[in-house]
Amino acid sequence: RREFDADRQPGYPVRLGDMLSTIATMLRAGPLRRLALACFAFNGLQTVFTSYFVIALTSLGYGLEGAGAMYSLAMVVAVPGRIFWGWLGSGYVAPRTLMAWLAIGMAARSAALGMIGADWPVWLTAVVAIALSATVMSWHGVVLSECVRLAPPGMPGAATGGVLSFGQLGGLILPLVYAGMLSLTGAHGLGFLVCGLPGLAVGLMLLLRR
Repeated sequence: RREFDADRQPGYPVRLGDMLSTIATMLRAGPLRRLALACFAFNGLQTVFTSYFVIALTSLGYGLEGAGAMYSLAMVVAVPGRIFWGWLGSGYVAPRTLMAWLAIGMAARSAALGMIGADWPVWLTAVVAIALSATVMSWHGVVLSECVRLAPPGMPGAATGGVLSFGQLGGLILPLVYAGMLSLTGAHGLGFLVCGLPGLAVGLMLLLRR
């Protein structure tokens, strides 16, 4: 604690207005604002995947045991995925470029997941689920380390909290969008496709931004 919390201020006053000022500071800073949008898209799609994947499989005729086993298999990839993307973004690929391709990858794989049908072989459905998990469940280290790097002086914690607040907003809104698509169509495919679109937009924004 002496080393990593050397800048702490035990007597710092906590005020309700600090939350609003933190959000305002973050939105004024272009790089942090883009990270907030990325976190919104990533965490939103992650919540959709974790909430609806098993239900979508059962609607295609999978038993709960089979759907749960496939979900567990996909989740196993998330741990080495986080380590791998963190390692890759630490010195081999620019973090912004890495985040862009993670965003585009998760959008494409979410669309692929939306196209699965009862006639798909089990192995192909598993491959799509694992590929999506490798991106949508493994982005956290890259985004949060960029938050700390790009934060204003003395505000790494506040900047990280501000960006994550947008992630929680995505985790609230995108599942509601998915539920709306499910109510309109009676099928799960369109929900996965639509909820992947924010990730596609973020990926293109990060790639095209100078």
